[in-house]
Amino acid sequence: MGKIVFLLSSVFIMTFGFSQNHQMSIGLKGGNAAGGRIFGGGLNFKTFIGGNNALEFTLGGGNNHLRGSVMYEWQNSTSIVDGLDWFIGVGGAVGTWNNLSTGNTYNQGLYLGAIAAIGLDWNLDPLIGLPIDLAFDMGPYIGIINSIGFGWGGSGAIRYVIK
Repeated sequence: MGKIVFLLSSVFIMTFGFSQNHQMSIGLKGGNAAGGRIFGGGLNFKTFIGGNNALEFTLGGGNNHLRGSVMYEWQNSTSIVDGLDWFIGVGGAVGTWNNLSTGNTYNQGLYLGAIAAIGLDWNLDPLIGLPIDLAFDMGPYIGIINSIGFGWGGSGAIRYVIK
């Protein structure tokens, strides 16, 4: 049993410890992110956790709601322009909202949903020497608790690249 734990620990450390691409970026993300209301968005942080794997966090909201989301992304080069990558990701969103209008199924409360996205991520640093990252994505939102059953959204982000 001890050998199995040691082996699994070694594989974990080698995968996530030594092969990390320590590139991070922080900025703003807006649009209809994670199937939320249009122009919702907020502070966005993306970090690579090893190879082409990244985690993206967004904390923000819009009219009458606050939302946090996390997405696990797989990012690969397009081979078209230096720094231009495509990505696909899955994750979740949690938030709270208060709908002031009447006649809606849900007026207020905590919500939980699953999100997915496909998009383009363009790090301008290799091309023009500016540590700026632009990202555009779209994908479905599936409400799990206290939210609309299915939605489709898109968003854009502008981030400062931290090396």
